[in-house]
Amino acid sequence: MCNTRQIFFLCSLVLVFLAGAVHWTQWAVENKAVCMMASYGVLFLGFIGTWLSFPNNLSTAQKIGLILLISLLARILMIGMPVSDDVYRYLWEGKIIVAGESPYQYPADHAHYSVYRDSYWAQMNHKDKLTAYPPLAELIFASVSSITYTPLAFKVLFILADIAVVWILISLLMLRGADIRASLLYALNPLTLFAIAGEAHFDVLMILAIMLSIFYVEKRLFPWAWLWLGIAIQIKIIAIILVPLFLLRCHWRSVWWLLIPMVLPSLYFIDSLFGMFQGLWVFGGTNSFNGPIHGPINHLLGGSIGTASSLTFILFAVVSLWILWAIKTPTKAAYLLIASLVLLSPVVHYWYVLWVIPFVVLYPSLSWLVLSLTSGAYFASTFSVENGEDWSLPFWAMCLTWLPFLLVLVYELRIVIARQFKSEILCNSPKTLAIIVPTINEGAQIKHCLLALTSLNPRPDEIIVSDGGSTDNTVIIAREMGFQVVTSKRGRGAQIKAGIAVANSDVVLIIHADCICESNISQQIMTALTKNPDVVGGAVGQRFNRISWYLLIIEMLNDARATLGGTSFGDQGQFFRTAVAKNWGGFPDYPLMEDVELSLRMMQTGRTILLDGGIKNSARQWGNDFIKRILLILKLVIVFRLNRLFNSNITKKLYAIYYAKK
Repeated sequence: MCNTRQIFFLCSLVLVFLAGAVHWTQWAVENKAVCMMASYGVLFLGFIGTWLSFPNNLSTAQKIGLILLISLLARILMIGMPVSDDVYRYLWEGKIIVAGESPYQYPADHAHYSVYRDSYWAQMNHKDKLTAYPPLAELIFASVSSITYTPLAFKVLFILADIAVVWILISLLMLRGADIRASLLYALNPLTLFAIAGEAHFDVLMILAIMLSIFYVEKRLFPWAWLWLGIAIQIKIIAIILVPLFLLRCHWRSVWWLLIPMVLPSLYFIDSLFGMFQGLWVFGGTNSFNGPIHGPINHLLGGSIGTASSLTFILFAVVSLWILWAIKTPTKAAYLLIASLVLLSPVVHYWYVLWVIPFVVLYPSLSWLVLSLTSGAYFASTFSVENGEDWSLPFWAMCLTWLPFLLVLVYELRIVIARQFKSEILCNSPKTLAIIVPTINEGAQIKHCLLALTSLNPRPDEIIVSDGGSTDNTVIIAREMGFQVVTSKRGRGAQIKAGIAVANSDVVLIIHADCICESNISQQIMTALTKNPDVVGGAVGQRFNRISWYLLIIEMLNDARATLGGTSFGDQGQFFRTAVAKNWGGFPDYPLMEDVELSLRMMQTGRTILLDGGIKNSARQWGNDFIKRILLILKLVIVFRLNRLFNSNITKKLYAIYYAKK
């Protein structure tokens, strides 16, 4: 029998599939613009719901199978969406290559190619410009066109490549000891489904090659990493921005592997290859469209595209130098370099944002998730085509696309400023784990909690009960079970700090007394911190011990906040490296909001993560006043965060308010 989470998951999937299925209808043909924007919004809602309500209690193999299955079904349903006019260029250029011609020799509308003109040629865009696609991409186009001369062939190829990207992302998450459901941030993202399965943009081939390169970097198989980087560059030239990073971080002596894919496909077009660079300059150096930074600069300069491009290039160079200096983790540096390129490019089509989304799986970001939603405004351009006008994107659509994203991005960048632009900290692998259990009159709960902790595999090196003056038998039970007990003044922050003071382990995990832990939690934490030296801490993740719709909402909000905002609550099982805690003055001894403060301090030091869950929480505090309690918590957190900006500690007042309302 389905529970609340499973029902919500299935309903979310229905939205995802419905958004794809609608493109097969006659209504979609007659109302393309409305259909595109409406289905994009519905798909985003289904995507978020599917991610946050992903079923519990599945084995790793079952999770992988379910993710791949729904990813494939969603893509099959999106096939009904009309292809981009770029696909007609893929087809036609592939056709003339098979005929022995070179697409680099003349523009597509040149009389030399008149004998090859057909219905696909007629639907091509920019026929007056030389192609900008690299040789390997052109040879792929030729291979597909020679097998079957139809747009559907490219959709099938790109969908298969896209499923391969999902598989690689799952593999990377497993390699890092991370939650594999994060792969859904790419797999069901409307940007992905619209750009690849829908409009069939070949960028997925570059994304596949880049992610394979990143996979081999993390496996430290650098020759293969260089080889796949070369393939990525030969599919889309922008991947070349990763070469300096690889030279610095990825065993530069293996660079000759890059030359194999760079040279071999180019030899086929050696006589006319210079035309590709002319095409690249025309498309990328003389145009300006939808660039969130280049556009405003160009406007301020009175439409001087060349000067605006020069300024953004200099800015990109400065940002890149900082990334190469400050970011020691190659994958994170690659993410930031590609993200910077997108934001500083003079031309940004919505599918260019997709270059960044695979990295968002590995480094979840609220700003890029917001952009995944607002990029749907791009399809406002379809209205102009339906009205018989030239293709154009309204100014309001550009603002709707970029302003929400930029506002959230600025908020996220406060962390970089708080770190004073210092280089990231890479930590040693931890060896020992201490668990601190703060208690106050938890006699009815403590035994179950402690028994679960003794069943952890591997068993923690220390389990410390930190009591705040219980008047029941809490302390007696803990001592009779053989656990170390320390006492302190009442207040969770002070109690936890007292427990940490007597601990001697590399990592501390905080578990509330009404929580039951699954046996693999200690393994999850130590594996994640070992495989991610840039991670300073985070949260395990929790589920309630009973099921209802409002408790599901809390679970999903908790997951979203911890994943995208980095802020976790204490009942989610917070953990951190003790050595790093010294950098921010140790644990905050606040009577309330100590968990929020801990999250903020961790974020100001390094990266935080949310693991795959494994903590069962008591729902005892969530009774009939669900809405009132939610509003109270939101109010207290907001008041705390605002006062924190002015270094004002009002946690004692908040403590009094919170417990007066209970």
